Amino acid sequence: MARPTLASPRPGGRPRDESRDHTIRQAALELLAEHGYDGVTMDRVATRAKAGKATIYRRWPSKIALVMDALTQFTEQTMQVPDAGSLRNEMVTFLLSFVELAGSEQGRIMAEMVSEMPRNPELRSAVRERMWSQRRSSSESIVNRGIARGEVSPEADPTILIELGTALILQRLLITGDPVDRPFVEHIVDDLIMPYAARN
Repeated sequence: MARPTLASPRPGGRPRDESRDHTIRQAALELLAEHGYDGVTMDRVATRAKAGKATIYRRWPSKIALVMDALTQFTEQTMQVPDAGSLRNEMVTFLLSFVELAGSEQGRIMAEMVSEMPRNPELRSAVRERMWSQRRSSSESIVNRGIARGEVSPEADPTILIELGTALILQRLLITGDPVDRPFVEHIVDDLIMPYAARN
């Protein structure tokens, strides 16, 4: 019999109440912000969400599954970039969304989880499986549309194309503290990403 995955709750039982799912995810995020990953327990989540532990375990087989689902549900809402007609417009939108996410409470939580990854192999595997793959999926859509429009050269590495922007933004947010605003994002896109995309 197939085992539950991080993305899927245990099968069976009554139909899921999506409003309860949201309440439980929100409780998990609040506890992450207050206590860090180690301070989150299913008992605490159940108390905060006013839900029974059995209800939670029917939806998520473990704490790590719940935590990753709560975080990825949030980032799915903030990192999706629709077709805006050009690689430039979509990259600006994507990077501004990245800045907003990184500066939010959820972004701070994710930074703390990343710092915990070297000490927690299970968490490291889950973050890579869910969050990194999710961000890659969002960015690949942008790059693929750019390729279809002829804006991205075959010589350009799609991974570097995305990492050029996100790495510079994280450098400022986490290390130098220099401002990260729309002019800075547009500077990255116009002077680094677009020339690299068009390389031949």
